[in-house]
Amino acid sequence: MSLLPLVLAILVNFSMGSFYGWSVLVAPLEESIGATRSDISLAYSVAFISMTVGMFCTHSLLRIASLPYLIFVVFTLAGLGSALAGYFEALWSLLIGYGILFGFAVGVAYFLAMTAASLDLPIRRSVALSMNMSAFAGGGLVWPPIFAMIIDWQGPHAVLLLFAVYLIAIGSLGGLLMLAARPDAHPGTHEGGGLFSDILTDNPRAFILLWLGFIFIGFAALMSMGHAAGIVADFGIPAGQAYWGPMLTNLAYICGALSAGIVCDWIGGRRVLIGLATLTAIPLFALYFAPSAVISLIALAMVGGAFGASASAYPVTVAGYYGVARLPRVYGRMSTAYGLAGLLGPLAAGVLYVWQGGYEYAILIAGVLAVIGIANMWALPRMKAPAPAPARAA
Repeated sequence: MSLLPLVLAILVNFSMGSFYGWSVLVAPLEESIGATRSDISLAYSVAFISMTVGMFCTHSLLRIASLPYLIFVVFTLAGLGSALAGYFEALWSLLIGYGILFGFAVGVAYFLAMTAASLDLPIRRSVALSMNMSAFAGGGLVWPPIFAMIIDWQGPHAVLLLFAVYLIAIGSLGGLLMLAARPDAHPGTHEGGGLFSDILTDNPRAFILLWLGFIFIGFAALMSMGHAAGIVADFGIPAGQAYWGPMLTNLAYICGALSAGIVCDWIGGRRVLIGLATLTAIPLFALYFAPSAVISLIALAMVGGAFGASASAYPVTVAGYYGVARLPRVYGRMSTAYGLAGLLGPLAAGVLYVWQGGYEYAILIAGVLAVIGIANMWALPRMKAPAPAPARAA
Protein backbone atom coordinates (compact mmCIF):
# COMPACT_ATOMS: atom_id res chain seq x y z
CA MET A 1 0.00 0.00 0.00
CA SER A 2 1.18 3.52 -0.87
CA LEU A 3 0.38 6.95 0.53
CA LEU A 4 0.42 8.42 -2.99
CA PRO A 5 -3.41 8.29 -3.38
CA LEU A 6 -3.76 10.31 -0.17
CA VAL A 7 -1.14 12.85 -1.30
CA LEU A 8 -3.00 13.28 -4.59
CA ALA A 9 -6.34 13.56 -2.77
CA ILE A 10 -4.91 16.36 -0.64
CA LEU A 11 -3.57 18.10 -3.77
CA VAL A 12 -6.98 17.79 -5.45
CA ASN A 13 -8.82 19.35 -2.52
CA PHE A 14 -6.17 22.01 -1.96
CA SER A 15 -6.48 23.05 -5.63
CA MET A 16 -10.26 23.13 -5.59
CA GLY A 17 -10.19 25.04 -2.29
CA SER A 18 -9.65 28.04 -4.56
CA PHE A 19 -13.46 28.04 -4.61
CA TYR A 20 -13.23 29.87 -1.28
CA GLY A 21 -11.11 32.57 -2.92
CA TRP A 22 -14.05 33.92 -4.90
CA SER A 23 -14.52 36.97 -2.66
CA VAL A 24 -11.30 38.64 -3.88
CA LEU A 25 -12.56 38.41 -7.48
CA VAL A 26 -15.98 40.01 -6.94
CA ALA A 27 -15.15 43.74 -6.99
CA PRO A 28 -12.53 43.51 -9.78
CA LEU A 29 -14.89 41.45 -11.97
CA GLU A 30 -17.69 43.92 -11.29
CA GLU A 31 -15.48 46.69 -12.64
CA SER A 32 -14.02 44.81 -15.62
CA ILE A 33 -17.31 43.34 -16.85
CA GLY A 34 -19.41 46.38 -15.98
CA ALA A 35 -22.01 44.30 -14.13
CA THR A 36 -23.71 44.86 -10.79
CA ARG A 37 -22.59 43.18 -7.56
CA SER A 38 -25.71 40.99 -7.58
CA ASP A 39 -24.99 39.89 -11.17
CA ILE A 40 -21.43 38.88 -10.30
CA SER A 41 -22.60 37.13 -7.12
CA LEU A 42 -25.06 35.11 -9.20
CA ALA A 43 -22.11 33.24 -10.73
CA TYR A 44 -21.05 32.01 -7.28
CA SER A 45 -24.60 30.98 -6.43
CA VAL A 46 -24.81 29.01 -9.68
CA ALA A 47 -21.42 27.46 -8.89
CA PHE A 48 -22.67 26.37 -5.47
CA ILE A 49 -25.68 24.66 -7.06
CA SER A 50 -23.45 23.04 -9.71
CA MET A 51 -21.04 21.87 -7.01
CA THR A 52 -23.89 20.16 -5.17
CA VAL A 53 -24.99 18.44 -8.39
CA GLY A 54 -21.41 17.28 -8.91
CA MET A 55 -21.24 15.82 -5.42
CA PHE A 56 -24.52 14.02 -5.98
CA CYS A 57 -23.36 12.50 -9.28
CA THR A 58 -19.84 11.40 -8.34
CA HIS A 59 -20.85 7.92 -7.20
CA SER A 60 -22.46 7.22 -10.57
CA LEU A 61 -19.40 8.56 -12.39
CA LEU A 62 -17.14 6.22 -10.40
CA ARG A 63 -19.17 3.30 -11.69
CA ILE A 64 -18.38 4.10 -15.32
CA ALA A 65 -14.82 5.49 -15.15
CA SER A 66 -11.68 4.91 -13.13
CA LEU A 67 -10.38 7.32 -10.49
CA PRO A 68 -7.27 8.42 -12.50
CA TYR A 69 -9.35 9.06 -15.62
CA LEU A 70 -11.96 11.05 -13.68
CA ILE A 71 -9.30 13.23 -12.04
CA PHE A 72 -7.93 14.10 -15.48
CA VAL A 73 -11.35 14.77 -17.01
CA VAL A 74 -12.72 16.78 -14.08
CA PHE A 75 -9.66 19.03 -13.79
CA THR A 76 -9.68 19.56 -17.55
CA LEU A 77 -13.35 20.54 -17.33
CA ALA A 78 -12.56 22.94 -14.48
CA GLY A 79 -9.69 24.41 -16.48
CA LEU A 80 -11.85 24.91 -19.56
CA GLY A 81 -14.53 26.59 -17.44
CA SER A 82 -11.99 28.92 -15.84
CA ALA A 83 -10.49 29.70 -19.26
CA LEU A 84 -13.92 30.47 -20.70
CA ALA A 85 -14.69 32.84 -17.83
CA GLY A 86 -11.28 34.48 -18.18
CA TYR A 87 -11.06 34.83 -21.96
CA PHE A 88 -14.50 36.29 -22.64
CA GLU A 89 -14.97 39.32 -20.40
CA ALA A 90 -18.73 38.96 -20.14
CA LEU A 91 -21.33 37.89 -17.61
CA TRP A 92 -22.53 34.94 -19.73
CA SER A 93 -19.04 33.41 -19.84
CA LEU A 94 -18.69 33.84 -16.08
CA LEU A 95 -22.02 32.11 -15.46
CA ILE A 96 -21.28 29.21 -17.83
CA GLY A 97 -17.53 28.86 -17.31
CA TYR A 98 -17.26 29.48 -13.57
CA GLY A 99 -20.83 28.92 -12.43
CA ILE A 100 -21.65 25.70 -14.29
CA LEU A 101 -18.43 24.04 -15.50
CA PHE A 102 -16.04 24.98 -12.69
CA GLY A 103 -18.69 24.58 -9.98
CA PHE A 104 -19.63 21.08 -11.17
CA ALA A 105 -15.96 20.10 -11.33
CA VAL A 106 -15.36 21.30 -7.76
CA GLY A 107 -18.16 19.07 -6.46
CA VAL A 108 -16.95 15.97 -8.33
CA ALA A 109 -13.29 16.59 -7.41
CA TYR A 110 -14.17 17.00 -3.72
CA PHE A 111 -15.78 13.57 -3.69
CA LEU A 112 -13.05 11.98 -5.81
CA ALA A 113 -10.56 13.20 -3.19
CA MET A 114 -12.72 11.78 -0.40
CA THR A 115 -12.95 8.47 -2.28
CA ALA A 116 -9.16 8.31 -2.68
CA ALA A 117 -8.66 9.13 1.01
CA SER A 118 -11.03 6.33 2.05
CA LEU A 119 -9.11 3.61 0.19
CA ASP A 120 -7.03 1.07 2.09
CA LEU A 121 -3.95 3.10 3.05
CA PRO A 122 -1.02 2.65 5.47
CA ILE A 123 -2.68 5.04 7.93
CA ARG A 124 -6.06 4.99 9.64
CA ARG A 125 -8.96 5.95 7.42
CA SER A 126 -10.20 8.57 9.89
CA VAL A 127 -6.80 10.31 9.83
CA ALA A 128 -6.66 10.21 6.02
CA LEU A 129 -10.16 11.69 5.71
CA SER A 130 -9.36 14.43 8.23
CA MET A 131 -6.19 15.44 6.38
CA ASN A 132 -8.02 15.39 3.07
CA MET A 133 -11.00 17.48 4.20
CA SER A 134 -8.77 20.09 5.86
CA ALA A 135 -6.88 20.57 2.58
CA PHE A 136 -9.94 22.19 0.98
CA ALA A 137 -10.03 24.88 3.66
CA GLY A 138 -6.24 25.16 3.42
CA GLY A 139 -6.65 26.11 -0.21
CA GLY A 140 -9.18 28.70 0.89
CA LEU A 141 -6.42 30.35 2.95
CA VAL A 142 -3.59 30.11 0.43
CA TRP A 143 -5.24 31.01 -2.89
CA PRO A 144 -6.88 34.39 -2.05
CA PRO A 145 -3.62 36.30 -1.47
CA ILE A 146 -2.14 34.73 -4.62
CA PHE A 147 -5.21 35.78 -6.59
CA ALA A 148 -5.00 39.29 -5.11
CA MET A 149 -1.38 39.67 -6.28
CA ILE A 150 -2.29 38.59 -9.82
CA ILE A 151 -5.27 40.98 -9.84
CA ASP A 152 -2.95 43.87 -8.88
CA TRP A 153 -0.61 42.78 -11.68
CA GLN A 154 -2.92 41.98 -14.60
CA GLY A 155 -6.53 42.00 -13.39
CA PRO A 156 -9.14 39.33 -12.50
CA HIS A 157 -9.33 37.69 -15.93
CA ALA A 158 -5.62 36.91 -15.78
CA VAL A 159 -6.34 35.04 -12.55
CA LEU A 160 -8.92 32.87 -14.28
CA LEU A 161 -6.69 32.21 -17.32
CA LEU A 162 -3.57 31.36 -15.31
CA PHE A 163 -5.54 29.19 -12.92
CA ALA A 164 -7.00 27.34 -15.92
CA VAL A 165 -3.46 26.40 -16.97
CA TYR A 166 -2.69 25.28 -13.42
CA LEU A 167 -5.83 23.12 -13.23
CA ILE A 168 -5.18 21.33 -16.52
CA ALA A 169 -1.55 20.71 -15.51
CA ILE A 170 -2.53 19.35 -12.09
CA GLY A 171 -5.25 17.18 -13.63
CA SER A 172 -2.81 15.66 -16.12
CA LEU A 173 -0.10 15.08 -13.52
CA GLY A 174 -2.53 13.85 -10.88
CA GLY A 175 -4.24 11.45 -13.26
CA LEU A 176 -0.90 9.98 -14.38
CA LEU A 177 0.40 9.62 -10.81
CA MET A 178 -2.85 8.03 -9.64
CA LEU A 179 -2.63 5.61 -12.55
CA ALA A 180 0.98 4.80 -11.59
CA ALA A 181 -0.04 4.24 -7.97
CA ARG A 182 -2.50 1.56 -9.12
CA PRO A 183 -4.76 1.84 -6.07
CA ASP A 184 -7.31 -0.87 -5.46
CA ALA A 185 -10.79 -0.02 -6.70
CA HIS A 186 -12.94 1.61 -4.03
CA PRO A 187 -15.31 -1.00 -2.57
CA GLY A 188 -18.27 1.23 -3.43
CA THR A 189 -17.50 1.35 -7.16
CA HIS A 190 -20.01 -1.41 -7.89
CA GLU A 191 -22.38 -0.64 -5.02
CA GLY A 192 -25.88 0.74 -5.43
CA GLY A 193 -28.22 1.21 -8.37
CA GLY A 194 -29.06 4.25 -10.48
CA LEU A 195 -28.60 7.88 -9.65
CA PHE A 196 -31.89 8.16 -7.73
CA SER A 197 -32.43 4.54 -6.66
CA ASP A 198 -32.89 3.74 -2.95
CA ILE A 199 -32.71 7.46 -2.21
CA LEU A 200 -33.24 7.10 1.57
CA THR A 201 -30.97 4.02 1.82
CA ASP A 202 -31.71 0.90 3.85
CA ASN A 203 -31.45 2.94 7.08
CA PRO A 204 -33.81 5.87 6.39
CA ARG A 205 -33.92 7.07 10.01
CA ALA A 206 -30.16 7.59 10.11
CA PHE A 207 -30.10 9.17 6.65
CA ILE A 208 -32.94 11.63 7.34
CA LEU A 209 -31.54 12.68 10.72
CA LEU A 210 -28.02 13.09 9.37
CA TRP A 211 -29.38 15.09 6.43
CA LEU A 212 -31.42 17.36 8.72
CA GLY A 213 -28.46 17.69 11.07
CA PHE A 214 -26.35 18.87 8.15
CA ILE A 215 -29.04 21.47 7.38
CA PHE A 216 -29.22 22.77 10.97
CA ILE A 217 -25.46 22.85 11.63
CA GLY A 218 -24.72 24.13 8.12
CA PHE A 219 -27.27 26.94 8.31
CA ALA A 220 -26.11 27.96 11.78
CA ALA A 221 -22.43 27.93 10.80
CA LEU A 222 -22.71 29.49 7.35
CA MET A 223 -25.13 32.23 8.46
CA SER A 224 -22.27 33.46 10.66
CA MET A 225 -19.16 32.31 8.74
CA GLY A 226 -20.49 33.69 5.45
CA HIS A 227 -20.53 37.18 7.00
CA ALA A 228 -17.51 36.83 9.29
CA ALA A 229 -15.86 40.12 8.34
CA GLY A 230 -19.14 42.03 8.57
CA ILE A 231 -20.04 40.48 11.93
CA VAL A 232 -16.77 41.34 13.69
CA ALA A 233 -16.93 44.87 12.26
CA ASP A 234 -20.53 45.18 13.45
CA PHE A 235 -19.51 44.12 16.97
CA GLY A 236 -16.66 46.60 17.29
CA ILE A 237 -13.58 45.40 15.39
CA PRO A 238 -12.13 48.27 13.28
CA ALA A 239 -12.96 47.91 9.60
CA GLY A 240 -9.26 47.73 8.71
CA GLN A 241 -8.87 44.68 10.97
CA ALA A 242 -12.10 42.90 10.05
CA TYR A 243 -10.07 40.34 8.09
CA TRP A 244 -9.35 38.68 11.45
CA GLY A 245 -12.90 37.32 11.40
CA PRO A 246 -12.62 35.11 8.29
CA MET A 247 -8.94 34.37 8.98
CA LEU A 248 -9.55 32.95 12.46
CA THR A 249 -12.62 31.13 11.17
CA ASN A 250 -10.63 29.39 8.43
CA LEU A 251 -7.71 28.54 10.72
CA ALA A 252 -10.09 27.02 13.26
CA TYR A 253 -11.88 25.18 10.44
CA ILE A 254 -8.61 23.51 9.43
CA CYS A 255 -7.78 22.55 13.03
CA GLY A 256 -11.26 21.10 13.52
CA ALA A 257 -11.13 19.15 10.26
CA LEU A 258 -7.73 17.68 11.15
CA SER A 259 -8.84 16.42 14.55
CA ALA A 260 -12.47 15.33 14.24
CA GLY A 261 -11.93 12.04 12.43
CA ILE A 262 -9.59 10.78 15.15
CA VAL A 263 -12.02 11.82 17.88
CA CYS A 264 -14.77 9.88 16.06
CA ASP A 265 -12.61 6.77 16.43
CA TRP A 266 -12.39 7.35 20.17
CA ILE A 267 -15.98 8.20 21.13
CA GLY A 268 -18.08 7.52 18.02
CA GLY A 269 -19.45 9.78 15.30
CA ARG A 270 -22.87 10.28 16.91
CA ARG A 271 -21.37 11.73 20.10
CA VAL A 272 -19.00 13.91 18.11
CA LEU A 273 -21.84 15.39 16.04
CA ILE A 274 -23.85 16.13 19.20
CA GLY A 275 -20.79 17.87 20.63
CA LEU A 276 -20.20 19.87 17.46
CA ALA A 277 -23.80 21.12 17.39
CA THR A 278 -23.32 22.16 21.04
CA LEU A 279 -20.03 23.91 20.28
CA THR A 280 -21.84 25.81 17.53
CA ALA A 281 -24.75 26.91 19.73
CA ILE A 282 -22.86 28.03 22.85
CA PRO A 283 -20.64 30.75 21.29
CA LEU A 284 -23.51 32.08 19.17
CA PHE A 285 -25.70 32.58 22.23
CA ALA A 286 -22.73 34.05 24.13
CA LEU A 287 -22.27 36.61 21.35
CA TYR A 288 -25.97 37.46 21.30
CA PHE A 289 -26.37 37.90 25.07
CA ALA A 290 -22.92 39.39 25.78
CA PRO A 291 -21.91 41.19 22.57
CA SER A 292 -18.36 42.51 22.28
CA ALA A 293 -15.55 42.66 19.75
CA VAL A 294 -13.49 40.00 21.52
CA ILE A 295 -16.41 37.60 21.92
CA SER A 296 -17.27 38.01 18.23
CA LEU A 297 -13.79 36.76 17.28
CA ILE A 298 -13.91 33.89 19.78
CA ALA A 299 -17.43 32.91 18.74
CA LEU A 300 -16.62 32.84 15.03
CA ALA A 301 -13.44 30.85 15.65
CA MET A 302 -15.40 28.27 17.67
CA VAL A 303 -18.14 28.04 15.05
CA GLY A 304 -15.53 27.69 12.30
CA GLY A 305 -13.73 24.97 14.23
CA ALA A 306 -16.97 23.07 14.84
CA PHE A 307 -17.99 23.32 11.19
CA GLY A 308 -14.55 22.20 10.04
CA ALA A 309 -14.76 19.26 12.41
CA SER A 310 -18.14 18.33 10.94
CA ALA A 311 -16.53 18.19 7.47
CA SER A 312 -14.41 15.28 8.73
CA ALA A 313 -16.85 13.81 11.23
CA TYR A 314 -19.67 13.45 8.72
CA PRO A 315 -17.96 11.09 6.24
CA VAL A 316 -16.49 9.06 9.13
CA THR A 317 -19.95 8.83 10.73
CA VAL A 318 -21.65 7.93 7.44
CA ALA A 319 -19.07 5.18 6.96
CA GLY A 320 -19.87 4.01 10.49
CA TYR A 321 -23.57 3.65 9.70
CA TYR A 322 -23.32 2.38 6.13
CA GLY A 323 -19.81 1.04 5.62
CA VAL A 324 -16.99 2.39 3.46
CA ALA A 325 -18.47 0.83 0.32
CA ARG A 326 -21.59 3.00 0.59
CA LEU A 327 -19.74 6.20 1.55
CA PRO A 328 -19.56 7.88 -1.92
CA ARG A 329 -23.22 7.18 -2.70
CA VAL A 330 -24.77 7.99 0.68
CA TYR A 331 -22.59 11.00 1.49
CA GLY A 332 -23.06 12.30 -2.04
CA ARG A 333 -26.80 12.39 -1.50
CA MET A 334 -26.34 13.92 1.93
CA SER A 335 -24.33 16.74 0.37
CA THR A 336 -27.57 18.24 -0.95
CA ALA A 337 -28.10 19.49 2.61
CA TYR A 338 -24.74 21.28 2.49
CA GLY A 339 -25.69 22.81 -0.84
CA LEU A 340 -28.94 24.18 0.56
CA ALA A 341 -27.25 25.51 3.68
CA GLY A 342 -24.41 27.08 1.72
CA LEU A 343 -26.75 28.73 -0.75
CA LEU A 344 -29.44 29.96 1.64
CA GLY A 345 -27.61 30.44 4.97
CA PRO A 346 -25.48 33.47 4.00
CA LEU A 347 -28.41 34.85 1.99
CA ALA A 348 -30.69 34.64 5.04
CA ALA A 349 -28.11 36.42 7.18
CA GLY A 350 -27.84 39.16 4.55
CA VAL A 351 -31.60 39.63 4.41
CA LEU A 352 -31.79 39.83 8.22
CA TYR A 353 -28.94 42.35 8.25
CA VAL A 354 -30.72 44.60 5.75
CA TRP A 355 -33.99 44.30 7.68
CA GLN A 356 -32.53 44.89 11.14
CA GLY A 357 -29.44 46.95 10.35
CA GLY A 358 -27.22 44.55 12.30
CA TYR A 359 -26.40 40.89 12.79
CA GLU A 360 -28.03 40.28 16.19
CA TYR A 361 -31.09 38.46 14.84
CA ALA A 362 -28.97 36.40 12.46
CA ILE A 363 -26.75 35.32 15.37
CA LEU A 364 -29.79 34.45 17.51
CA ILE A 365 -31.49 32.41 14.77
CA ALA A 366 -28.22 30.61 14.02
CA GLY A 367 -27.93 29.68 17.70
CA VAL A 368 -31.51 28.37 17.77
CA LEU A 369 -30.84 26.26 14.65
CA ALA A 370 -27.76 24.80 16.32
CA VAL A 371 -29.86 23.84 19.38
CA ILE A 372 -32.34 22.08 17.09
CA GLY A 373 -29.31 20.35 15.60
CA ILE A 374 -28.35 19.04 19.05
CA ALA A 375 -31.79 17.47 19.51
CA ASN A 376 -31.67 16.10 15.98
CA MET A 377 -28.27 14.44 16.47
CA TRP A 378 -29.38 13.05 19.82
CA ALA A 379 -32.16 11.18 18.00
CA LEU A 380 -29.67 9.35 15.78
CA PRO A 381 -29.71 5.57 16.28
CA ARG A 382 -26.68 3.99 17.89
CA MET A 383 -24.28 2.56 15.37
CA LYS A 384 -24.34 -1.08 14.47
CA ALA A 385 -21.98 -2.97 12.22
CA PRO A 386 -23.01 -2.01 8.65
CA ALA A 387 -24.33 -4.66 6.32
CA PRO A 388 -21.81 -5.92 3.77
CA ALA A 389 -21.86 -4.26 0.38
CA PRO A 390 -23.67 -6.16 -2.36
CA ALA A 391 -21.43 -8.46 -4.34
CA ARG A 392 -20.59 -7.47 -7.90
CA ALA A 393 -22.71 -9.29 -10.43
CA ALA A 394 -20.85 -11.93 -12.39
